[in-house]
Amino acid sequence: MMPLTSDTLAAEGGVPAHPDAEVRRTLGGLADTLLRTYDSRRGDRLWPADYTVFTTNPLSVAYGACGPALLLRSAAGPQGPAALPAEVTSWMLGRPLGTDTYPPGLYLGLAGVAWAFHDLGWEDRAEAVMAMLHTSPLLYDEPGMFLGVAGWGLASLRFHVKTGKQDHLDHAVRAGEHLLRTAQQEGDTCYWRSSLDGMVHYGYGHGASGIALFLLHLHLLTGDIRFRSYAVRALEFDLAHVSESGLGLQWQRVQDDPVMYPYWIHGGAGVGSVLVRFHDLLGIEQYGDLARRVADDTFVKYAYSPGLFEGLAGIGEFMLDMYSFTGEREYRDRARDIAGTILWFRVENEDGIAFPCRWLNRIAHDYATGSAGIGLFLSRLLSPGERPFVDLRQT
Repeated sequence: MMPLTSDTLAAEGGVPAHPDAEVRRTLGGLADTLLRTYDSRRGDRLWPADYTVFTTNPLSVAYGACGPALLLRSAAGPQGPAALPAEVTSWMLGRPLGTDTYPPGLYLGLAGVAWAFHDLGWEDRAEAVMAMLHTSPLLYDEPGMFLGVAGWGLASLRFHVKTGKQDHLDHAVRAGEHLLRTAQQEGDTCYWRSSLDGMVHYGYGHGASGIALFLLHLHLLTGDIRFRSYAVRALEFDLAHVSESGLGLQWQRVQDDPVMYPYWIHGGAGVGSVLVRFHDLLGIEQYGDLARRVADDTFVKYAYSPGLFEGLAGIGEFMLDMYSFTGEREYRDRARDIAGTILWFRVENEDGIAFPCRWLNRIAHDYATGSAGIGLFLSRLLSPGERPFVDLRQT
């Protein structure tokens, strides 16, 4: 398939000569579908989602209502959160929250719910959720970005940046101090072992790269050189465990995993997204060169899943990261090319437009596997900018 640039025709898959218009049509269809398919009578989920919603919670960023609500907000333009139906707002604000049913982390827990609520315009409720998460008995159980300390630490930094409140920065510093105390050393690098499975993970979601990004942001906001030192050492740990073959630079999900992954939550797209930010924030040329290598080796036009966490949309987001930080148009063209493949996965029916979940066996509107994550990638493709739940200075 030819690159999906604005000057070319992608004849395969029925994509018309004006791909931006097709992406906009898809985004409009996704928003219409979300407005038709929410079910506020249910308590276990608001929109159809990956099965994981039933073993986690109904609001989480990854599988719950926060992702689709943010997509609706994104599609609403200047009206923002006012575009959410009253039933959706009432349902989301009415869900009982507690540290016994919600972990503290970013993608599955209270930190992500608080971040999403703030973006949706519910600032007071968001502050209350942030206060709640700091009472969690699980606060320091996991180190990583997906579930643990780095994730709620990043959310604390984000609240500090948006509100200027010192207590959010103080909480983030406590998160950083904990990570410094618990880091395990391997030569000049450092890492953290998961308490859930006892394994050493690599990459953004559960590994050292995601922790490195939090520590780097913490250094930039506090000036504490220790956080920078550990950030670099953590990133270097993942770089030291890369596998290089005829397919280029690749990462396992966990130590001794026989499979290599190109994806965002684990794999090359996640490590690369951290590398390009380290280059931008620290000016270290080595990281910029490595980010380009990883981008070349990670880019694929075809995968079995269109989703964000473990699919094409996550790789597309990495290409947009490269475009945003380098200004090099080829990376946006790669993201357009990936978007063209993603559009092949669209399901269109009387409800509108939707996408299937990771196993392609049911419609899912969640952020991790389905329409919300894909839709937010497509929205960023049209208007490149900072990534939700990754970058701090969002507008």
